[in-house]
Amino acid sequence: MSQFTWTMTVWLLLTVLVTSCAAVGRRVVDLTHVYDERVPKYPLGNFGVENFTYYKMTNLFSDYSSNDSDTWITIRRMEIYEHQGTHIDAPLHFTNGGQDLTQIPPERLYGPGVVIDVRDKAAANPDYAVTVQDILDYEKEFGRIPVGAIVMMNSGWQFKYPDARRVFGSDNIQDPTSFHFPGFDIKACNMLLTERQVHVIGVDTPSTDPANLPVYYCHKLLQPNNMPLLEYVANLDAIPKTGTTIILGAPKIRNGTGGHTRILAFLPDDGEDVTGGARRLASSIIVASMSAVIVFSFC
Repeated sequence: MSQFTWTMTVWLLLTVLVTSCAAVGRRVVDLTHVYDERVPKYPLGNFGVENFTYYKMTNLFSDYSSNDSDTWITIRRMEIYEHQGTHIDAPLHFTNGGQDLTQIPPERLYGPGVVIDVRDKAAANPDYAVTVQDILDYEKEFGRIPVGAIVMMNSGWQFKYPDARRVFGSDNIQDPTSFHFPGFDIKACNMLLTERQVHVIGVDTPSTDPANLPVYYCHKLLQPNNMPLLEYVANLDAIPKTGTTIILGAPKIRNGTGGHTRILAFLPDDGEDVTGGARRLASSIIVASMSAVIVFSFC
């Protein structure tokens, strides 16, 4: 083979690969609510915890540096409660000796996105719990939920945030037994855990468990099995029900039982699902390889 032919072959292969990679370009949707003093504050009086600070930001320094008058520096101190706003529950939250935030395997912090849409059902019944049938109906339309998926309920609750009375479904926001918001039922949680082996379950409400039964059955099933949970997920209307990749920017805090988490959904620019884009890239690689073989065969 001449040097020219070899150069042309490599050029052809690289051109197709670069073009294909560009075609699989992703856009990003932020699934995170803004975290500030307005976040709904779940009462903890039932646990004997009262009169504590949910959120406080204190300015420590905000001025030009004394060593360099051109350098502006701002430093603040934050005091926050772990389980408010868009956040992750580490298994330690509901498991004695369970994994804290630092011990969640990074492999669990990303996966194929699955959105189960129960907005109509939740509008008719604020105590609705996602069922096994809801999961099967999803799979009938979109295919089997993949192992390692991040499965999230879209109940439409994101539009109630941050109004605590609307989020908790009660005018008595100090009494959890009066709350009304959707979640998952125990059979659906068990199916996702044992039969689908998903990485994470999330909701756009204050808890994976529906409020009308404040016994936390999903937490007590899932967290001892090392499953992190997501609560107060935002913007689920802005992503497709399948085909995204979800990345969880969970904090890495020793002994942390939970914390505010930046949730990002990656999806193609053209609206095609990620798996379609991946197939397109793979096809292009095959075409490029075949082209190289053809060129070689004539050398």
